[in-house]
Amino acid sequence: MKTDILDTLEHSQNLIISPDMDGLVSAQLLNRFNGSKIVGTYDKNILCLADGANPDECLFVDCDMNRQNYVSLGNHMRLLDDSMSVESFNPNVHFGVSTYSDKFPYATAFLISFATEVQTSASDLIRMAYADSTLKNMESYSANMINWSKRMEHPAVKYITDNSDIARENDVQARFDYIQQSFTSKRYGKDRYIQTLNTAFEEQGVAFEPLVTGKKYMCDKVGINTVIRYNRDIISYAEIFGGEYSITYDQEVDW
Repeated sequence: MKTDILDTLEHSQNLIISPDMDGLVSAQLLNRFNGSKIVGTYDKNILCLADGANPDECLFVDCDMNRQNYVSLGNHMRLLDDSMSVESFNPNVHFGVSTYSDKFPYATAFLISFATEVQTSASDLIRMAYADSTLKNMESYSANMINWSKRMEHPAVKYITDNSDIARENDVQARFDYIQQSFTSKRYGKDRYIQTLNTAFEEQGVAFEPLVTGKKYMCDKVGINTVIRYNRDIISYAEIFGGEYSITYDQEVDW
């Protein structure tokens, strides 16, 4: 798995990340690893880009894209046979996971920390545990998390599986420090949405190029039959609950 992740990371040092805690920490880890920087964000509905950024030449991080020309690294549950680029990496596809309850239960940052072996600080561990409610998942999915931990031994993973009192206290504080996982809101208009992201990235001290443009795409929640039937028309998708999929069509809408 480590080699496959590293192969995907070689695609580009220009990142299009999910605009949330997982995307942010992933970008910071990759910056330490190879000097990567954020040049865009994608939240399965809105794509924002820096001036001159070409999605074909970027790496989508914490995003699972459904296009041969879009290379991505993500952790969401998806079909085992779709339009994902052969250069992309998804742990569920890699291990042939077909049951939602057996899906990868950690944030994408854990894949990156495991593969790159970059040093992670105490602050990194806390934010990674908070990202996608990873530590919180130990309450209901501990058996699955321990199973996956055997595939990627790393201090950040052990921090989760140990599930210490201190780790849980830190998680409570993280939820106070970061009220929302996302650094912006879909409710905002285009200008405010983009400016909020630029401000957040600057405050968090992450390497980035200022975002200047944004597009909104048609989204829906559908069943598996629709995902299969219209797969070629879908930019990205993820199973969000057993049998229910969040999909993004290759069709722009007003924003």
